[in-house]
Amino acid sequence: MNDRFCAIVGRTRAALMAGDFQGITHPDDLEADLAFVSALLAGNASSYLMEKRYLRPDGAVVWVSLHVALLRDAAGNPTTFVSVVEDISKTKAAEEMLKAYSHRLETLSRRLLAVQEDERRALARDLHDQVGQQLAGLKLNLEALRVRYAALAAELRFTDSLDIIDQTIGQISDTALDLRPSMLDDLGIVAALRSYARRQQLRSGCAISVESDLAERLPDHVETSAFRIVQEAVTNAIRHGHASSVIVRLALDAGGLRVTVRDDGRGFHAGADATTRSSGMGLLSMRERVELLEGEFRVETTIGRGTVVHARLPLA
Repeated sequence: MNDRFCAIVGRTRAALMAGDFQGITHPDDLEADLAFVSALLAGNASSYLMEKRYLRPDGAVVWVSLHVALLRDAAGNPTTFVSVVEDISKTKAAEEMLKAYSHRLETLSRRLLAVQEDERRALARDLHDQVGQQLAGLKLNLEALRVRYAALAAELRFTDSLDIIDQTIGQISDTALDLRPSMLDDLGIVAALRSYARRQQLRSGCAISVESDLAERLPDHVETSAFRIVQEAVTNAIRHGHASSVIVRLALDAGGLRVTVRDDGRGFHAGADATTRSSGMGLLSMRERVELLEGEFRVETTIGRGTVVHARLPLA
């Protein structure tokens, strides 16, 4: 051994020569290390590479990259182990720090999505219950005035004002439903999606169908994520793909909800630069929602032949 190895494990040459590698190896790594050594001795491998931990006398743990080869004599008998050891403790510390930051970021992202949904729900309720009701009251007052004053019935501006109020009430209702459909909370994902599909079909003329045999409610976070994924996929299909038909399918499998959105739009070039497209943020948003639930997400698309969005959301 050289001086550098002695420094890595914090022991003198004499102390190391009096023992063996098992005595300084972290207990959690010993079984794997011994298995590699056994494979070398049995002739099943000529070398092995692993990351492992050594224990220093003061209890400190040092991570190393260990590359071991076995030399044999002319008769094929093992004679010498040759090892190359690199201290990777700083790299491992950086990895652990990145994992911690990643975990904190995922926690923050989940919290932000939850807060966003709460704000959407509150805003949708306020639009419907306050602004919508106030406009409805204003319309009733104006209609009462038109009945009382016959001259108002022939006034074009008065009639036009009533039409504007009707349009505004309709727009507020649509906005409230897009923000957070109450049907999603009251009746579940299937009813909410079918209602959304009908409204989108009326707006765009695109034929949208929802196919599902779900017979029970799913966890709230799963239903919310599924609704947002479908909402984004349908929007992309109509706005960017110019689709004339969209089929949404929901199905349960072992422990998860599978969501499929298939359109007959013009498709796009899939690849690393897909997120640079105008629809890229929508794809990124869908992927992030799925990944935060530790689910699966993929997109199949062909120019001129449409796009299929696949998502699987674990129920746990």
